[in-house]
Amino acid sequence: MRAADSAGFASEFESWTKPLFMDLGATSARLSQTIFGSDQAGMLLAAATFDSIQTAAECEKNMNADPRVGETMARVGAQRVGRSLMVVRTERGELAGEYGSGLIISSSSQPTEDEVQKMSDDGWSIMGDHVNGIRQGQMIAAGERTGMWVAGTYADNLDDLMAGSAKLFADPQTQENMVRFGNQLVSRTLWRTLV
Repeated sequence: MRAADSAGFASEFESWTKPLFMDLGATSARLSQTIFGSDQAGMLLAAATFDSIQTAAECEKNMNADPRVGETMARVGAQRVGRSLMVVRTERGELAGEYGSGLIISSSSQPTEDEVQKMSDDGWSIMGDHVNGIRQGQMIAAGERTGMWVAGTYADNLDDLMAGSAKLFADPQTQENMVRFGNQLVSRTLWRTLV
């Protein structure tokens, strides 16, 4: 989403939108803004976690029926530019921090659940000293990016995050896994947590 008044949108999100997400079945909700990411710079990302796809769909319907949504969008000059659905596959550490990165990775083959968890453990053993937490998921309804993987990394310092990322991609086991599963880095964004 883009907003002419991103600070105003963040204030509204914190005061009533996040609580509404939770009332409508979300287990978490957050708002971030892309700092670096080519044409995505300045974009706002409202992300919520649900225990089921149906709950997420019902939340979307009920939120759109709330008149405050349209009123807020108009007041802060906000425009929705997309909505995607991702299934969380792994989480390590604490998903908190002022900053973060989002990696999108394409893959030509699907790892087993055991392989996903093992790779997540291996990655965390390298990244864990540099960041607060990592969530990995696979997009299941995201237009042309459906099937791609997303790695959201949460940190307090972007230099530390990028140092850990460099170590991870230089790791021989990581490189072997990328070749084995045909992984290709599609994009990276760096963002700031607003709420």
